[in-house]
Amino acid sequence: MSVDNDQPFDDKAFNTLLNSDDVSLLSPLFDRALDSLIQFVKEPISDYSRLEFDTHKLKTTCTQLGAKRLANVLAALEKAAAQGDADRCDALKRILKSEFAQIENALKSHAEKLKQHAQPSS
Repeated sequence: MSVDNDQPFDDKAFNTLLNSDDVSLLSPLFDRALDSLIQFVKEPISDYSRLEFDTHKLKTTCTQLGAKRLANVLAALEKAAAQGDADRCDALKRILKSEFAQIENALKSHAEKLKQHAQPSS
């Protein structure tokens, strides 16, 4: 049996975005957030101060998108980057890639739904 906290993605958070009056504004923001997340997951760690900054931004974004587990991994990665803990950062980056792989298709599907709802009806 699964508990909500065990789910990699919270559909309720997305439905809140989808039912927003500002869905036409949210759609491009969602796309940019998803693109940033995809790029971040792929790029290697090179600068710990930059890593700390990027993880902080993405942690907030993931929380808003309902990707709670991803946000938790990003929070831990942010802390490890602040401490300059290279081994922990590497391990958390691998966990992040795994967690993201579980929700990437759902996020892309939701991006398409937002685009459809953002288009004016003919």
